[in-house]
Amino acid sequence: MTTTIPQSTDTSRPHLQHVAQQLLALPIVWKALIANAAIVVLGAIAGTWFTVYLVRRGALENQAWLMLVFAGIGILLSVLLNYWILKAAFEPLENLERVADAVRHGDYSARTDPTVFSDPQLERFGESFNRALDVIEQDREHIRQLADRVIGAQEDERKRIARELHDDTAQVLFAQLLRVSALSSSPHPEVRQSAEEMGEMMSEAMESVRRLGHELRPPALDDLGLRAALDDVAARMSEKMGIPVEIRMSDFRGRVDPAVELVLYRVAQEALTNTWKHARATRVEGSIMRDGDAVTLVIEDDGVGFDPESPRTGDGRGMGLGLFGMAERVELVGGTLNVDGGRNPGTRVTARIPLSECEPEHQIARAD
Repeated sequence: MTTTIPQSTDTSRPHLQHVAQQLLALPIVWKALIANAAIVVLGAIAGTWFTVYLVRRGALENQAWLMLVFAGIGILLSVLLNYWILKAAFEPLENLERVADAVRHGDYSARTDPTVFSDPQLERFGESFNRALDVIEQDREHIRQLADRVIGAQEDERKRIARELHDDTAQVLFAQLLRVSALSSSPHPEVRQSAEEMGEMMSEAMESVRRLGHELRPPALDDLGLRAALDDVAARMSEKMGIPVEIRMSDFRGRVDPAVELVLYRVAQEALTNTWKHARATRVEGSIMRDGDAVTLVIEDDGVGFDPESPRTGDGRGMGLGLFGMAERVELVGGTLNVDGGRNPGTRVTARIPLSECEPEHQIARAD
C-alpha cells in the first residue's frame, strides 16, 4: 500500500509579484497617493491601538502630549516616505541630466539606465532619448565613414596629380627647355635673346610644377617620414613669407602610423598656409612631440589672430574650409584639434592624436 503525499503549491508568491509589478507601473501621482493613504491607515490603526492601550493602563492623563506625539510621528513618516518615493520616481531625470551633460561634452555613447521604481512616463521618455542617441550615433558614424572616404579619395587624387605633374608635365617642360637651350647658340642675336627669355620662363614653370607637386603630395613624407616632410614645408613657407619658420621635433624617433604622419603634415601645412595668407606674422614656430602613446603638434605665430568661431562657418577669407578640413582629419584618427585665434598676439593651432586610437583601416594615410 502506497501513500500519496499531496504537494503544496504556493500560488501566493506569483500573485504578490504581479501586484508589485502593477504598483510599480503606476504613475508617480498614484504612487504618492497610495503611500500617503497607507500612512493615514497605518497611523490610524497604530494610534487607536496605542490610545486603547493607554486607556486600559490609566495613563491617558496628558492628551495634548499624546496628540503631539502622534502628529510628529505622522509628519515624519509622511515626509520620509514621500521623499523616498519622489527620489526614486525622478531618478530617470537625474539619468537624463547625466546623459545630456555627457553628450554636451562629446560622449555620444552615454545612455540612460533603467530603474525599478520610477514614473512610467519618465521611463518612456528615457527610452525615446536613448533611441534618438542611437540614431545620432549611427548618423555620426556614417558621416565619419563618408568623410574618411572623401579625404582618402582626395589624397589619392593629390598623389595622382602630383605623379602626373612629375612624370608628364615636368618631363615635357624639360624636353622643351633642352630645345630652347640649343637655340641659345644661334648666330642671330634676336634668336639667342628669345631663347634665353624662353629658357628662363620654362625654368620658372618647371619650378612651379615641382613646387605644386610637393604641395599636393610631398615625396619626403612617403620616403623619409614626417621629420623630413615638415622640414621641407617649413623651408618652403619661410621662403614664401620671408620670415623664419622653424618646427622643432623632440622625443620623436622612428616612424609612426602613416595615417598619423599624413594628418600631422596636413595640419602643419594648412596652419602655415593660413599664417601666410592672413596673419601678417613676423615669426612662426612649431613643435612636435611624442608623449607616451600620443603625439602633439603645435604651430603658433605672432600675427593678428582671428575670431575662433567665425572661420569654421566661413569668414570670407578662405579660412573656414581649411580649419574644418583640419578638424575632420584629426577627428578621423581619434585626435583633437584646438585653434586659439584670440591670443595676444597671434594664433596657436594644437593637434593631439593618441596613437593607439589610429585604426589601420583608415584610408587617408596609406601611401602607394
